Amino acid sequence: MSEGKFTARERKSKLGDLLVASGALTQEQLDTALGRQKVLKVPLGQVLVKLGFVSDDTMRLALSSQLGVPFIDLDSVTIDKILARIVNRGFARRNLLLPIAQVGRTLTVAMDDPTKTALVDDLARTTGMAITVVTGSSRGIQRALRRLYEEEAAEPEPRSEAREKSETRETRDGQPARLPTSIEPIAGFVQVQDDQTGRRADDLFQQILVRAIESRGSDIHLEMLPGGLHLRFRVDGVLRQPDFGLTQQVFNRSAREIVSRIKILSKLDISERRRPQDGSFRFLIERGGAPRPVDLRVSTIPSFSGESVVIRILDRSGSPKGLDSLKLDEVMTTRIRQAMTRTTGIFLVTGPTGSGKSTTLYACLMHLNRPEIRILTAEDPVEYVYDEISQSEVNSDIGNTFAAFLRAFLRHDPEVIMVGEVRDEETAEMAFRAAQTGHFLLSTLHTNSALEALPRLLDLKVDPSLIASSLVGVMSQRLARQVCPDCLTPDTPSAELVGEFFGEFPPDIELVRGAGCDSCQSIGYRGRALVADLWIPDQHDHLLIMRKAPFEDLRISARRTTISMAQDAYSRLQARRTTLEELARVMPYSSIVEFREHVADRAKGKG
Repeated sequence: MSEGKFTARERKSKLGDLLVASGALTQEQLDTALGRQKVLKVPLGQVLVKLGFVSDDTMRLALSSQLGVPFIDLDSVTIDKILARIVNRGFARRNLLLPIAQVGRTLTVAMDDPTKTALVDDLARTTGMAITVVTGSSRGIQRALRRLYEEEAAEPEPRSEAREKSETRETRDGQPARLPTSIEPIAGFVQVQDDQTGRRADDLFQQILVRAIESRGSDIHLEMLPGGLHLRFRVDGVLRQPDFGLTQQVFNRSAREIVSRIKILSKLDISERRRPQDGSFRFLIERGGAPRPVDLRVSTIPSFSGESVVIRILDRSGSPKGLDSLKLDEVMTTRIRQAMTRTTGIFLVTGPTGSGKSTTLYACLMHLNRPEIRILTAEDPVEYVYDEISQSEVNSDIGNTFAAFLRAFLRHDPEVIMVGEVRDEETAEMAFRAAQTGHFLLSTLHTNSALEALPRLLDLKVDPSLIASSLVGVMSQRLARQVCPDCLTPDTPSAELVGEFFGEFPPDIELVRGAGCDSCQSIGYRGRALVADLWIPDQHDHLLIMRKAPFEDLRISARRTTISMAQDAYSRLQARRTTLEELARVMPYSSIVEFREHVADRAKGKG
């Protein structure tokens, strides 16, 4: 029998039975210890040592002899700190289990109780490695655990390096993980043997990830349902179920192993299945002969049939480089550029979750960025990492809230500040204070239209005079799918839908749709574009705000200073870039009503 590996018969043995068989313990002593263990609720080995029936060294030597498990003096062993990335610290401490060496795909672990073969099997399955077991003294294992995990935590790295390490998943040779550029043949997965569970989980997850990226997916949804693994990709804002053919059966059989593998990559606790967890990691994907980093944000939640996972795909190649990358109407882009020339004040972007607000903020930051100004951001979380700006991530567990960062930012002399969201009174107060004291600030709100940002700010107890003196502009947006240009064809929507948007059908619009082709994966849409309204308040608007005028008066006044979402949607239809069905899906109903009014005004020559 090779070192650290159990036969099938030995796997069934328990610690007490082995000690009795070796002569180190009597059956009477074992019975006494087992009764005491029920009261103390600690491992049997600790009870035996505490009662003085055996010494720790005697117990270890007996186990080593009986099981063929080497006894190691862990105080004399140097442990590579990279092993802390393979086994989660919480998992290791709870189970008194320590990774001490890795050679190829074999991981050597020191265990306080090497008879816990179920634990070994679980570790082998989740890491995808063969496990070799050794043992050592309990105190030696505890000291080694502190050296490997706690000393590492006590030596903080510089922020940029620490973030890079936390976001980068490395392979077993220390290099960033790389994924294949194409999907491997389905038969290669159907014929995988049961003893290759760990490697199979790696391969299956890679297949899922590559397919998602090739499908232009922004999110991967893995839901544990009674019938198996329900797998979907969010493409252009809509969930789609890919066809994996026979491989779906393999996904169903290996669902738990796939989820465990994702949790390991994300540095989550694989033994914790009752609470939601969040993590992240990074892969390098070979595309076009060059490696491309892809950041993955992972969220897990417990469900009735097991854990469900959502993975957000953040492809750095798609990060906005400036306002032109938003592909807005030319008039709207010009007005945003004018607003960005201000050196003080606050510019807000509003809309529901998933409407691209963060992307718009990044585009504005890249437009503003130049060597002579300093930009600071507080985000939850950091979605795209830019080398040119200083970015911080909110962590309310340690008090790093938006308001706390804003308070600290004011002492760091920035010209531009970006705050992920104004979500409470304290953040709102600090944001407008920053806008009043010589800073230009960008942030987001959750409102349906640009003008509705005003009552939301008043709800947050912001003084109307502060709003009037600081508010530079508000942009409200939605993301509408664009018609695939490769299969564009004339369309005749339902009379009900046409009636909802138009009174009399205008002659300058030709409605189109995508017929479906290889370029759009037969969906008819490819990519998304913003549909937005932009309010840049003038002096009259500011005066009404300061006077606390009725909202209806402000709405009438703001018509002069707002490019409405209805106008923007009309121009998108004129340019044959989207469909009525898509506009009906993403636009708030108030904007659809305004669209009908806009069509009527154009018919009368007012538009």
